[in-house]
Formats: sequence, C-alpha cells, structure tokens
Amino acid sequence: MTKAMRMMNEQMTLVESVVYVLDARAPLSSINHAFDEVIGDRPILFVLNKSDTVPADELTKWQSFFNQGNSRCVTANSTINGGAKKVIAALNELNADTIEKYRKKGVKKTIRAMVIGIPNCGKSTLINCLKGKKQATTGNRPGVTRGKQWIAIDEYLEVLDTPGTLYPDFSDQEKAVHLAIIGSIREQVVDMIDLSNEILKFLKNHYPKELCARYKLSDLPDEKQLLETIAQKRGYVLRGAEIDYDRTAQSVVTDFRKQAFGKIILEKYERSD
Repeated sequence: MTKAMRMMNEQMTLVESVVYVLDARAPLSSINHAFDEVIGDRPILFVLNKSDTVPADELTKWQSFFNQGNSRCVTANSTINGGAKKVIAALNELNADTIEKYRKKGVKKTIRAMVIGIPNCGKSTLINCLKGKKQATTGNRPGVTRGKQWIAIDEYLEVLDTPGTLYPDFSDQEKAVHLAIIGSIREQVVDMIDLSNEILKFLKNHYPKELCARYKLSDLPDEKQLLETIAQKRGYVLRGAEIDYDRTAQSVVTDFRKQAFGKIILEKYERSD
C-alpha cells in the first residue's frame, strides 16, 4: 500500500479530478480513507460499479448520498457497453470551470483524471469500457493492476489506472468481512470456511427466502449446521460420510459472487439524521 500511495501522491499533481470506483455491494467498505489526504480538494466522480448486482432502490439511495458538494456519483456495470457516455459527461461537468477557463483562452483543455479504488472493484474494466476496447489489464481477482497506466480515452480525456489499494489496517472487522466477501482480499489469506459461514449468517438474517430457494431448504437450521446441510444437499460428501467442508465453502462463496441468490447488497443505506 505504501508504494501505491507514494505513486498516487506523485501523480496527483498532474490530474484535475479523481474517479473513485466503489463496489455497489459494499459502498462504505469500498472507501479507503488513506486516499483522503492524497485527493485533497479535487473534485471526485464516484462510480458505483457492478450496479447490476444490487437492488435498484438501494442503488438510488447510495447515489444520492455520494452525489453531494464537490462530488458527483454515477452507476455503472463495466461489463456492459453503453455506460461510458454518462461517466465522461459527469467528468466534463465536474471539470466545467477548468474547461471554460481554457476555452476563453482559445484552448481545448485535455482533462486528466486518476482512477482509484480498492482491489477488484472494477477500475480497469471501467477504463476499458470508457476506451471501448481492452486497454487496461483486468481480472476477477485482487492485485491485477501492478503499476500506473496512462490511457487516452479520447482527444480530450486521459485517465490514470492505479493499483487497487486496501486499508492500512482492518480494525473494523465488519468491513474486513465485506471486503473478503466481494473478493477484494486475496483468497490465499482468507479461511474460506469462515468466510462461507459469514455469508450464510448474513443471508439468513437479511435474505432468508433467497437462501432457502437456492439450496432448496424448507427451513433454516442453526448456523453451525447450515453449511453441513448444504453439503448434504449437494452431495459434497467424502468417503466415510465425511462432509467436504472445503468444497462446500467454496461453492457458497462462488454462489454469492455469481449472483446465485439474486440481487444482494451487503450495506444498506441508513440515514444518519
């Protein structure tokens, strides 16, 4: 993180604004406050990415929350073409004063924006959507983008792709769990059985109907028994009738990430006033 933050700090002097990509399933957990000092007072375009994975009413609430002051917020699904125009339009709106200042001097200003976010939030995929072709390296796992990449979107817009950057610590365990669920933390350092149990606990508390429908359950057993029940339903049993917990856990995590439970949001918007 230190290396990435140093690079971002050095390059920030070259940009007029910031594109802050958030995972719509966990908008607050997608905020890395280590970015705050680097960004300073530059205008921010928040992009609620992977917007097709969450309920529309929750998406609207979060969009209003982030669309305040010196910031704008748009929704995006980077895997579907057509969202590039509203992102570019929002960037032009954010930088309208700068563009107008140069226009009065007879100059067509090229706007430069830095794209930031946590790992696996879809930054590079969003850039490719803006470009209209694969330009930035992508992958459905954290840590794909290793260094900075300047990419010209058109004659008057350039963006800088940066490595996904996590928090300096995980003192907030709820946020850490959410980051693990959406795939922003490498699976190699996560106990997948624990993670699957966290997913099942969340679904049991907030989306019980979807959970029952997916695994054909007539009722929901105790949380400690739920993973075992799913394993038996799916036939994930080893020799000697031993439960294959590892395979079952991986299947639960995969089901969540592939929307097998439908549109799910981990963090619902709650008004503070």
